[in-house]
Amino acid sequence: MAWRLLMRRCPTRSMTLVGDPAQTGDEAGCGSWKQILDPYVGDRWEHVRLGVNYRTPAEIMELAAGVLRAHRPGFEPPRSVRSTGVRPWVREAAGLPGAVAEAVRDGAPAEGRLAVIAPRPLHPALAAALPGVRAGEQPDLTRPVVLLDARQAKGLEFDTVIVAEPADLDPSDLYVALTRATQHLGVVHTGRLPEGLTG
Repeated sequence: MAWRLLMRRCPTRSMTLVGDPAQTGDEAGCGSWKQILDPYVGDRWEHVRLGVNYRTPAEIMELAAGVLRAHRPGFEPPRSVRSTGVRPWVREAAGLPGAVAEAVRDGAPAEGRLAVIAPRPLHPALAAALPGVRAGEQPDLTRPVVLLDARQAKGLEFDTVIVAEPADLDPSDLYVALTRATQHLGVVHTGRLPEGLTG
C-alpha cells in the first residue's frame, strides 16, 4: 500500500530510495529491492549498494553479520570503517531481569545513552528490575537508560546496547538490535542462542 502511494505521488518514477531490506521485520515487508520495485518500474531501476557502515564498530558488526549470514544469506553486511578494540560479550543467565540489571549497572556509560532491547513481553519484568526505566509505547529517549523493542530501536543509535533474549526476536529484528550500538554491545540470554550468535 505505501509503495503504491509513493508511486502515485511520483508519476515519473524518478526517485532515490535508501534503505536496508535486511532490516525488514514486517511480515508484509519485502526482502529485496527487485521485489519492491519490479511491480512498479519493471527493470528500469538501478541498484547502488552503500557498503560502508559509519555507526557500528567492526567488532560488533562481525557478530551482527553472523546473524545476517545465517538468516538472510543473500545479503552482504556493510563494512565498518572503524574499530573500538572492544568485543561484544554474550552471557547466559539463570534469571533475566537481574542479569540485565547487573549488565546495565556495569555497562552504563558515564556520558551517553544505553538501550536495553528486548522482546515486548519481557518489558514489564525488565522495567521492574531497572530503577527509573519505564516500559511502553512512547519511551523517553532523553533518559540515560531506555527499554525498547527492536522496532522502537530501528533508526536509533546508542553508546551501549544490551540485547535480552535474542532467540525470541525475529532474525531481522535481532540484526537491527545488534547494530544500534556505537561503542559497546552485550547479549544476555537464559535459553538457547539463535543461529548466527552461536559462533
